[in-house]
Amino acid sequence: MENKKYLINFLILFPTIYFFIRYFEVEISKILAYIIGNLLKTQYYNNIIIYNGDVYTIISACTCSLEISLFLGYVLATPKVSIKYKFLYSIFGIFIINIVNILRIILILKNSQYANYSIVHNVLSFIIFPVALFLNFMWVKILLKIGVIE
Repeated sequence: MENKKYLINFLILFPTIYFFIRYFEVEISKILAYIIGNLLKTQYYNNIIIYNGDVYTIISACTCSLEISLFLGYVLATPKVSIKYKFLYSIFGIFIINIVNILRIILILKNSQYANYSIVHNVLSFIIFPVALFLNFMWVKILLKIGVIE
């Protein structure tokens, strides 16, 4: 019964969170451009970064809203767990996903001059999904360790 409840919770939370975060993707992309522009000490405007004379646009897909929604849906749907633990782990996970995302975008920009941009972008873009899956795996391990689930 708990598995069915978890699945129903997840199937409700995941799309709800995703559609909520999608509403803010443009603003998130501007914030990412600001952070990356300052870290690389390069020019930026809105969601555009000028790096090594080339113009790059931080688009909605760069915000990792799908991966964050997947992670949050997984954590928040877990039954029998205090909201305090869910909230703390959610903050931690969002922080980790965003740090990895910023590093991913920086790696794409720094390595795009050495190879075809599309190849570099496509190879490095898939790193966020395994990070979200790893965080979900760690969530289960933590719950097993503290005895919330068996």
